[in-house]
Amino acid sequence: MIMTPERRNRLIGLAARLIPHQDPPSPTVLRLLRAEPVRPLARVVYGPVPRRIEVTDLAVFSSENPNPRMRVYRPRDVEPGRPLLINFPGGGFVLGNLAQTDWLCGQLADRGNLTVVSATYRLAPEHPAPAAVDDAWLMAQHAIALIRRFDADPARVGVIGNSAGGTLAALISLRARHEPLAVPLWRQILLYPALDLTLSSASVAEFHDAPLAGRRVLDWYGRQYLPQGRPDSLHGADPSISPIHATDHAGLPRTLLIAAGQDPLRDDAPRYGDVLTAAGVPNRVIIYPDAVHGFLSMPRIAPDALPAINEILSELDA
Repeated sequence: MIMTPERRNRLIGLAARLIPHQDPPSPTVLRLLRAEPVRPLARVVYGPVPRRIEVTDLAVFSSENPNPRMRVYRPRDVEPGRPLLINFPGGGFVLGNLAQTDWLCGQLADRGNLTVVSATYRLAPEHPAPAAVDDAWLMAQHAIALIRRFDADPARVGVIGNSAGGTLAALISLRARHEPLAVPLWRQILLYPALDLTLSSASVAEFHDAPLAGRRVLDWYGRQYLPQGRPDSLHGADPSISPIHATDHAGLPRTLLIAAGQDPLRDDAPRYGDVLTAAGVPNRVIIYPDAVHGFLSMPRIAPDALPAINEILSELDA
């Protein structure tokens, strides 16, 4: 029996409603929701990593982040001089773990014959904005410092991220124009990113009760990541956390934006595409009409996951 998109999305929505959204969230619940499942279980839930790919976890020193880690996905027979992608997982700046993008990173490393480095960052509410942005910048610096070790091409270093990770990838690209990394960024690939944290896109109202990341859930993430009433509180329109509100987008790397059609964040992608076009930045926007938020972390039940992987690989070869 073939499952229709509507039935599949309803089942995803039912599963998502089991996730508690307490205010404030208890440390025990956060620890459980953030925990990375054991690798065999993770590969059942999120999809397997190709056998050809060697997966290695690296510890990174940071004076502020107590447990920074990078996960490297690398073909055992990778050719020298191939691209390096730096990945940031999603989770609303509150949840998430490296296993969430195991399948995505493994597929890109295998089929693109390249190295992918996936990076952690501090999470809210313990570490509100801009901690995640600062950590993402530090991790990008660390990953680029390993270019020689990876035999990667310093002229082809890109950033990629899904959901909140896409926000971070976009912010790293903006910041790299004024605080140069050791190499210029070559591509940015933003997967159903949150680019306007004021939640002003029309799709937020249209899909207020979406199967994943509906308005209630987005507001909950916002309260954790952007707590108000503190002297150092940031608001959603601050360009240091909302890429679409930056005053200047010129000089950014070529961009691929992928959005899900049944996602409250759907319109962030075409809105940002218009901003990039006006700034002279080459970009493509692809929307999968039946997909829900997070579909690239659900390859076993999301038929659009493989076509999206193909589009990413095409962008890297362009």
